[in-house]
Amino acid sequence: MNLDFVFRERTAKHRISWRCLWVVTLTGLLGQVMARPVVMLAAEPLHTRIDASIAAGHPGSLSELASDAEFIRRIYLDLHGTVPTTTQVRSFLSDESADKRPKVVDHLLADPRFSRFMATTFDVMIMERQADKHIKTPQWRTYLYESFLSGKGLDQLSREILSADGVDPKLRPSVRFYLDREGETNRLTRDVGRIFFGMASCTFPSGS
Repeated sequence: MNLDFVFRERTAKHRISWRCLWVVTLTGLLGQVMARPVVMLAAEPLHTRIDASIAAGHPGSLSELASDAEFIRRIYLDLHGTVPTTTQVRSFLSDESADKRPKVVDHLLADPRFSRFMATTFDVMIMERQADKHIKTPQWRTYLYESFLSGKGLDQLSREILSADGVDPKLRPSVRFYLDREGETNRLTRDVGRIFFGMASCTFPSGS
C-alpha cells in the first residue's frame, strides 16, 4: 500500500472531524483539569514540591522513606525495567555520600537503556499491542527511542503524536496513533482522554 496515498486520503477525509474532535475533547477534559484546586508552592527542590503536592491531595500520612536497599531496586526497575546487579547494589549501599540517590538517578537517565525501556513502555501504553497497520512497530519504536535519547520533553512528544499529519518525514512514525486507529472519531476521543489525560470521555454513536 502506498503510504503517502494513505496519509493524503486519511487527512482529507478526517481533517474537519479531527479538529472538531479536539475542540470537544480538550474543552471537556481541560475543563475538568482546571476545576481542580491549584497549590502554589515556593521555589523549592523538586522532590520537596512533589511531596507537598501529594500531601495536599491525599489525606493521611505518607509512606516512610524507602531504605537504600529498597530504593536501589525500585529505581532500576522504574528507569531500566531490570533489577540491579549484586555489584551495583553493593556499590550503592557502601556509598556514604549524601547525594548518592540523585547521582544514581542521573546515571540511569543518561544510560541509553533508559530510552530503550521508555520507548517500549510508551509503545505498549499508547498502542496497546495493536497489530501493525500503516506504521510498522520498529519505525514507531525508533521514533520513541530517539525522542527519549535526545531528551525531548513529554509535552513536545505528546504534541507531535496528537497533532501528527505525516507531512514531515522525520515525524512520520508519530502519526501511528492516529492512522492505526483508522481516524475513527469515537475511538480517538476515548483513547486520547484515557491515555493522555487519565480520564474517561464521552463517545457518541457512529454517524451522529
